[in-house]
Amino acid sequence: AAYFAQSLSQRITEVEQNESSFVAGIQKRMQSVAKAEEFDSAISDGSEKSMGHVVMELPVVCFDALLPKQRMTGSTTDETFCNLLRAIGLGGTFVMTSLNNRQRKIRRFGVVAKIELVDVDGDDDNENLFSPTAVSFSIAGRQRCEILGPGNGMKDRIGRWRRGYDPDCEESKLGWGEERFVDKSDQQQYLEMDTRESASGSASKDTEWSTNKVLIVHEATENAEATSDAIAKATYLIPLIEQWISLASDQTTYDNIDVVAGTRRRSGEPGLKVNASALIRKVRQELGPMPDPKFPISFAMWGAALINPLPALGVATEIRGAVLEAEGAERKLAVLGRGLVKSINNLDGTRPLNM
Repeated sequence: AAYFAQSLSQRITEVEQNESSFVAGIQKRMQSVAKAEEFDSAISDGSEKSMGHVVMELPVVCFDALLPKQRMTGSTTDETFCNLLRAIGLGGTFVMTSLNNRQRKIRRFGVVAKIELVDVDGDDDNENLFSPTAVSFSIAGRQRCEILGPGNGMKDRIGRWRRGYDPDCEESKLGWGEERFVDKSDQQQYLEMDTRESASGSASKDTEWSTNKVLIVHEATENAEATSDAIAKATYLIPLIEQWISLASDQTTYDNIDVVAGTRRRSGEPGLKVNASALIRKVRQELGPMPDPKFPISFAMWGAALINPLPALGVATEIRGAVLEAEGAERKLAVLGRGLVKSINNLDGTRPLNM
C-alpha cells in the first residue's frame, strides 16, 4: 500500500509538471503573438507618422531573395540558425536579404520575414539553451525593407552562411560578421543621419546574432506616386503573365526535352518531379489576386514571385533580387518583363534558358 501511495504521488507530481509545462508553452506562444501584433502596430503607426516609412532594428540574414507573400518552408540542422529561430520565436520577425552575385556584395534591399512555424520555442530565462539537432520552419515574406547605412562603401555586421564559420571549414554555416553591401546609386542624406550609431557592434562571437537599422517600406505610399507610364507598362505585361501561367501550368509543356526546368526527373528526359499545375495553383493562392496595374510596384513584386516561386519550378531566370534592387516602378517592371519573355521563350521551346 505504501508503494502504491508513493507511485500515485509521483504520478500526480508528473501530471502537474506536464500541465505546468503545457500552460507555460501556451503562455509563451501568446507572448510571441503579442510581440507580432506590437510589430504590426509599430509599422502602422510609423507609416502614418513617417509618410509611409518607419525605421526599426531587426536581425539581418543573407539567405534568399524572398518577396512579400512568398513562403519558405524547410528544416535546418545549422545550430546558429536553429538558435536564432528559437530565440525569435513563433510570430517573430527578422530581415532576409540576398547576395548580388555579380558584385559579390550583399543587397541592402530585402524583406521583413515572419516566422509562421517553428518546432521549438526559445527560453530567455535559461542560460543553458538546449540546442536541437534540427528545426522545422515556415517563414513568410512581409514588407519590403532597406538595410540602412552609408550610400557608398557600406559595411555592417549581419548573418551569412560561410565555410569560415565552420571550425573544420568543411561546409557553410551561419555566422555573424562584417559584410560589404551594394552601393546606392541615389543616396538619401536623411537615411545616413539615422545610422550614425550602429546597433550591431555589441556582439563579438560569430554565433551571436545582432540587429541592424532597417527602413520598412510602405508599398501603398510608393504605389500612390505611380506615373501613367508605369501603369501602362504594368498593363502591357498582363497578357505575358497569362501566357506564362498557361504554359508553365501545362504538364505537356515539359514533354519537350528542350524546355529547361530545374525540376525535371532526369536531365534530357520528359516530365517533372513536381506537379507544375498544382504548384502554380498553390503559389497563386498564397500570393493572392494579381494586383491592379495602377499599383505597379505591387504588380512587379507579385509577377516576380509568380515566375520564381517557392518551392522553385526552375523555368525562369532568378529575377527577385534584381526586382528588389531596381529603383522605381518602371525599372522593376522592366526586370519583370525581361524575365517573363525569357521564360516564355523557354517554355514554348523557342529559346531554352541558359541556366
